[in-house]
Amino acid sequence: MTQGTVPGAIGTALPSGPPGSPPPPGFASTLSSEWAKLRTLRSTPITLAVAAALVIGFGALITWGAFGAPAHHGHRTVTDPVGVIEASWLFGVLALAVLGVLLVTNEYSSGMIASTFLATPKRSRVLAAKVAVFSVVICVVAEAVSVIDFFVGHAVISAFPQYYDPNLTGHNVLRAVLGMGLNATLSGLMGVGLGALLRNAAGAIAIAVGIGFVAPIVMLALPASIQNPLNEYWPTQAGQQVGEVARQAHSLTAWWGLADFFAFVLVLLGLSAYALTKRDA
Repeated sequence: MTQGTVPGAIGTALPSGPPGSPPPPGFASTLSSEWAKLRTLRSTPITLAVAAALVIGFGALITWGAFGAPAHHGHRTVTDPVGVIEASWLFGVLALAVLGVLLVTNEYSSGMIASTFLATPKRSRVLAAKVAVFSVVICVVAEAVSVIDFFVGHAVISAFPQYYDPNLTGHNVLRAVLGMGLNATLSGLMGVGLGALLRNAAGAIAIAVGIGFVAPIVMLALPASIQNPLNEYWPTQAGQQVGEVARQAHSLTAWWGLADFFAFVLVLLGLSAYALTKRDA
């Protein structure tokens, strides 16, 4: 080496790590890792099975109560039978939000998160991979459950021919059925965002319940001048409009309502990604 030459000076390539060290994993490898975590998480099949059972089981029960219960038989006009069938999604979205929370917080409670960040130093990449894998899996499951729920409810209503029996070719019916799957997926992603932001399962689940269930009930006690605009733009309330065949009073249209919920989830995930990069594991 010539005297005065500095190793690593301008024009000299420096190694990115110790000699022989493997390169950082790419996004495909991170996706594969997150897929392995999701499918091996014990709560994944249990929660998905519970969500499916709640949606389909209660959907059939609620539909029978509205159309076939002796006290109501022949004495009730149901203007939105699809809405009746899908009322059971109230339980399903909560189960998927809980699964989203557990997907993140289980790594913190077990201490695995340190190994995850050691293997993939780019923490935002880890969160992006979790969101991508979770979105695909939950969307497929939620859409399948929504379609099955509709046909089960359809079978219940068809036993009572005096009532209008909806089919998928009806006005906005297919959009409502598939839209509930999208809304449920966003609910699950809300859980992922809350889990990553708070890193505590109990706290994240409590806030998810507060956003999705407690706040809309509290709004009912407010004056109409306050309740109506809040209800119109409240993310979980707005997202549900995509599952309605007819637009409800003081609500956004179906796709604008879903966009409102999507924007809320996107901001939540953005805050979570920022928090991940600014604090210790």
